[in-house]
Amino acid sequence: MKRRDMINCALCDNAPCDEACPYKLNPGEKLREIWLGGEHHAVSFLPETDACAACDALCEKACVRPGLVPIKGLITRLRNEVKPVITKEQLADESILQTDICGIPLENPFLLSSSVVGSNYDMCARAFEAGWAGVSFKTICNFDIHEASPRYSAITGGSSSIIGFKNIEQLSDHSVVENMKIFKELKRDYPNKFLMASIMGRDDEEWESLARLCEENGADAIELNFSCPNMMEGGLGSDIGQNPVFVERFTRAACRGVTIPVLAKLTPNVASMNEAAEAAKRGGA
Repeated sequence: MKRRDMINCALCDNAPCDEACPYKLNPGEKLREIWLGGEHHAVSFLPETDACAACDALCEKACVRPGLVPIKGLITRLRNEVKPVITKEQLADESILQTDICGIPLENPFLLSSSVVGSNYDMCARAFEAGWAGVSFKTICNFDIHEASPRYSAITGGSSSIIGFKNIEQLSDHSVVENMKIFKELKRDYPNKFLMASIMGRDDEEWESLARLCEENGADAIELNFSCPNMMEGGLGSDIGQNPVFVERFTRAACRGVTIPVLAKLTPNVASMNEAAEAAKRGGA
């Protein structure tokens, strides 16, 4: 399907066609998927029955550009033209994708990374519904996070002149309490999905207490963030990962607080990762 097929669509937020659809197909959302080249994803949320067949196209009547966007026809094409291709491409037996991480079963090897796409309930739930096996949730911490705008900073050379720019990727801007509530809701609604909690502390006590809280609220494993290069405070993220002594110390602290597997995410910004990896293993990872 092409953009020209829906060139008159306004791509509304809170689209009136979504409100008008008596079958709750969210046609506006599916049109946005088509526009962004994601019709394969849009198809996965269509019901088994063809709800549009006997519909009077109320969505088109509610459209802000009535008569110009063939909403019913586009949804019908999704079902009749795109869905058969997608269904044909699906594995006959998806069980061959099953694997595990540290002995914890996964329905497939696809996890959301610890990033903005894994930072709240809605995005994780949507990924789980689409078939992702789990998530490494956005790094949780006890200190205040102030979102940067713009989200990049300058890299200076020896003469203090700007030689480039780097991305600023902060940690979770939710409080620990808010994140624990999200964990509980995810495990309640998706008990078979894998939930790994990425954490970052400033001292032994924080690493231990954060790890313990995450396990108590449903985490299946803990990821220790020893790799983030964009921390504004020293002694965090990749600063730890570059120091095997700190890696071992804080890994041991986190392991004291949990019974679930602990993984150390190490920085590649070293000549060799062997020392840090061995230190993490000595600490219990």
